Amino acid sequence: MHIFRPLAFAAALVATMVPAFASAQVEATPIPNAPKPNFSSMQFMIGSWSCSTKSSRRPAAYVTTSTYALDSTGYWIEQSSVTKPVAWVKSTLSVNDKITYDPTTKRWVDVTYGDQGAYGLSFSKGWVGNYLTWHDVSFAPNGDISAQSDTTLTKVSATKVTTTSTFTEAKSGRHVSVATVCTKS
Repeated sequence: MHIFRPLAFAAALVATMVPAFASAQVEATPIPNAPKPNFSSMQFMIGSWSCSTKSSRRPAAYVTTSTYALDSTGYWIEQSSVTKPVAWVKSTLSVNDKITYDPTTKRWVDVTYGDQGAYGLSFSKGWVGNYLTWHDVSFAPNGDISAQSDTTLTKVSATKVTTTSTFTEAKSGRHVSVATVCTKS
């Protein structure tokens, strides 16, 4: 009878290990790569751009230099922008964007991050003719701005785009328009 117990224990141990080995084999199955985005509608953006932005609450436009490139993975368009100081911008500002397409939700995604804690997350359903509308889902009303519009990008040509948006100042309720004209270098 004493010999039977160790054999029973060994059999029980082996029986519990078989499902563990089977599940490990299932988990080792590689996950297929997601398909790379079709950037053909955005391809014209690749390169260097000079942008002039005019806010209706500022006396003059400010200039930003932006560079767009496809990243090494083929899943993102990366943008880096630099704005030189002007009277109301005391230091050089750098901002980065990463743009991709999410085939599951069928929308373009723009992730923004930059100096002084800048960040944003915007979605777009895609091009409608020469227009692309971005909706900033990270915006939250605050002490300075109570509301903002979507940003509409208009492709004027392969070397010129414009963007327009508005926001509402929280204290005064004033609507401020922002217009940008970018030309490819």
